[in-house]
Amino acid sequence: MEHKKIDEASMKRSDKDDDLLNPLSVARRWLPWCLGLMFALTFGWTWFVYWYESARGNHGDGIDVTMAVADRVMPSTPLIMLISILIVTVADLVGGVIVVMARYLGNKFVEPLIEKRREEGRVEGREEGKVEGRVEGKVEGRAEERLLWSEWNRRREEAEANGARFTEPPPDRVGENGANGTA
Repeated sequence: MEHKKIDEASMKRSDKDDDLLNPLSVARRWLPWCLGLMFALTFGWTWFVYWYESARGNHGDGIDVTMAVADRVMPSTPLIMLISILIVTVADLVGGVIVVMARYLGNKFVEPLIEKRREEGRVEGREEGKVEGRVEGKVEGRAEERLLWSEWNRRREEAEANGARFTEPPPDRVGENGANGTA
């Protein structure tokens, strides 16, 4: 059995990025987003509660406002955590759905279009090949015909030089004699 060595520099992200960190299923790659969202929601909620308690004016000094804020913010911390985890999980799911849909649409519409273009290219290539083959065949045929005529003429001139009678028909009468290779 062969073992492949995996170059860590070539990997864009490791398998550890998908490891779950808690029972609520926040993947490691989403942890910074989840923590940032928890911080933003906690800070925003705390600021809102502080503004609300200060605006009510029922508290005498700063410590009373701080205690009122703590009394309202602390019980909502688990809810803020759950909301953060839920938002990140939904974002992960939406991202996954987008990837799946992109692959589906690519396979359904883009791949057939690419294959159609490839087939058109193949057909065009075949047609070009046929044309080139015809031209090449004509050139080769002319060369063969010139060779037959030059050999026939050489034999005719030799016969005349020797004073012999030359009875071989010209090469344009294909199949009538064995001199032109079609016996």
